Amino acid sequence: MRILNSLFIIFFLFSCATHFTYYSNLKNLLSIEDYTKAESIIENNKFKEYGEKNALLYWLDRGIILHYCGRYQDSILCFEKAEKIAEELYTKSITEEASSLLISDNLKSYQGEDFEKIFINVFQALNYLFLGKYESAVVEARKVDHKLKTLQVNYGNKNVYKEDAFMRYLTGILYESQGELNDAFVSYRKAINEYLTNYKIYNFSIPQDLIFRSLKIAKSLGFKEEFEEIVKKNKLNISWKDINFNNTDTSEVIIFHYNGFAPYKIDHYIEISFGEGWGYVGSIEVSNDEQKDLQKARQIARSIASEEQFLVAFPKFVPEQNRISYAVVEFYDTQGNIFSTHKTFNAENIEAIAVQNLEDRIARIKIKSIARAAIKYALSREITHKLTKDSDELSKWLVKKALQVTSAATEQADKRSWRTLPKEINLCVANLSEDEYNVKIKFYDKSGFLIQEKSLGKIKTKRNKKIFLAVRTYI
Repeated sequence: MRILNSLFIIFFLFSCATHFTYYSNLKNLLSIEDYTKAESIIENNKFKEYGEKNALLYWLDRGIILHYCGRYQDSILCFEKAEKIAEELYTKSITEEASSLLISDNLKSYQGEDFEKIFINVFQALNYLFLGKYESAVVEARKVDHKLKTLQVNYGNKNVYKEDAFMRYLTGILYESQGELNDAFVSYRKAINEYLTNYKIYNFSIPQDLIFRSLKIAKSLGFKEEFEEIVKKNKLNISWKDINFNNTDTSEVIIFHYNGFAPYKIDHYIEISFGEGWGYVGSIEVSNDEQKDLQKARQIARSIASEEQFLVAFPKFVPEQNRISYAVVEFYDTQGNIFSTHKTFNAENIEAIAVQNLEDRIARIKIKSIARAAIKYALSREITHKLTKDSDELSKWLVKKALQVTSAATEQADKRSWRTLPKEINLCVANLSEDEYNVKIKFYDKSGFLIQEKSLGKIKTKRNKKIFLAVRTYI
């Protein structure tokens, strides 16, 4: 009887998860830009929703929300704690690994997806950038480079996410801001190569701003051969004499537009159940709490009705729907007239990176999940035999069904992920004369319909200086 009670307790714990609901509430607060309440809900759920095993997610969620609301120094502290936790968890606990093999990966401390660990440093670099600490931002960029090289070694160079084009692009801008043109050119060339060659992730046009930056610096450094190589590779009708690098009369304004939400994970179940004269084979995806509860109830019902059941769950990333496709930034002079307008362009596709990163390691996940299901199946038969050797038929049936129900209840994929990341990062780059400007930004859907407008306030430009701004949209 004690083992039956233990099994039903495990079932109860796994059936009460509110993974989808919690993030739905959090995202609703973010969508109305109530960052104070969003931070409060994270803090209030530090132990309930996160707990010790999800400490990494706690610091990731808190860190990025602080970044969104402009509290960059506080965000830095959170990401420092997140990075430390991720590094400590890199060496897996033997105890946690053993327990997860028997029950669920959810029993392990969340170590973070590979790309999530990269984006800790990406957003750290942005934190330092907005604080004007360019050297610290470059340090974070170098960490990204080191982590990506480590991933290549771990995957035997078979992973798709080997380079981060956006981070190379940003690193070039950082070097350029400090007058380190040779390093800037190296970063820009690597960014161009990654944008051009990695179609699985960067499925959008290469930023023209990046190309022209590299051409300007190539001319400044006298790299005519490299200049011609970039022109040829990008099929441009530009000659050496067309490019002028020494224009220091303008100020450059760079706006980072964080758009939408990163994809989230769902359960992808594969189930085989059969009984006397009937069978069931299904492949089902579950995307919210209501569907999860209904599907789990059906699986448990089939586990009771069937003679045998084999159930495996894998995680799968699915995209969050958002309406905003691009933005147009308007700069108004002191008389209230539009001085210039600039359209944003794609620079980073976090959604594609997340999906591909999981795809790179899904084979290992599936092997482990199938092994876990096989072990559960074998243990269930062995335990049933030992516990009911001298029992009547009813007792044998009760023990067998208790084990089957528990196995079905605890079989679920590890759906944890950094869900407060944006779906994508877009950029706007504008060269303005020295003056004061009011900045407004209009957001459009893919059909060109205006959805939302925001004011970014007043800025004062200075010759040969860069100004960095950020805006966040959730629609």
